[in-house]
Amino acid sequence: MWRADPAVCALLPSGVLPQLGFVAGPVRVVVSLHALAIVLGVVAGAVLALRRARDPTSVLAAVAAVTVAALVGAHALFLVLRGGRGGVWTGGLASTGGVAAGLAAAALAARFARRPVLEVLDAIAPAGLLALGIGRLGCFLGGCCYGRPTALPWGVVFPGLGPPARHPLQLYSAAADLAVLVLLPRRSAPTGVVACCACLGLGIVRAGLEWLRDAGTTDALVPGVVTLPQAAALLLALGALCIERRLRHSGPSTMPPARRKLAHGR
Repeated sequence: MWRADPAVCALLPSGVLPQLGFVAGPVRVVVSLHALAIVLGVVAGAVLALRRARDPTSVLAAVAAVTVAALVGAHALFLVLRGGRGGVWTGGLASTGGVAAGLAAAALAARFARRPVLEVLDAIAPAGLLALGIGRLGCFLGGCCYGRPTALPWGVVFPGLGPPARHPLQLYSAAADLAVLVLLPRRSAPTGVVACCACLGLGIVRAGLEWLRDAGTTDALVPGVVTLPQAAALLLALGALCIERRLRHSGPSTMPPARRKLAHGR
């Protein structure tokens, strides 16, 4: 019979639970909740992408490509910036590398499937927000990506760090990602609008929250001025804004037929 492993679950009262252990007779199973959150995020994101897809077949292939590319890109950037003590498979994930690699993989998958890139991104971008939001819950449970010290009543003391209490930046990020997802335009929006809004919202949110991040968990691009994740987030937001403005000025040709008739007064 399965029973909880008290040696692992003893971390629960501290407010952070990096691992969950079970014992079944002589077998002891330990599950990383950070890894579990990533898996759940990927699955939930894939379901959402298929629901929003105009061509589910091409999007399904894109989801697989984006998942692999995002994980590899996030891990690779972490190794470049922070290194891995035990080799290439050790270390964490840097979301900046994951987002960049994921966008590139989505574009390549769209080209390979002979579908418009923005159409595929309209399905992939909301899925990415959902996956990131769920994954950040794993960051909180794992005690990484924490914020600066704070005296606010919801500050969290992470077991691996001890006092003082810190901003639960992982929860801020999760809530912000999910809020951007909820505020996205509907599936019927003109092609590219959903993807641009998702990237714009993610970029603005991440750039703003980076000010609350502990200096030990990020990488300064210009010390005291801007960090690498912050610069990447601002670049993402700027690129999305430029594409959105281009779509807006391209006229009714980017609209569905019904809206195109209204735009021409027919």
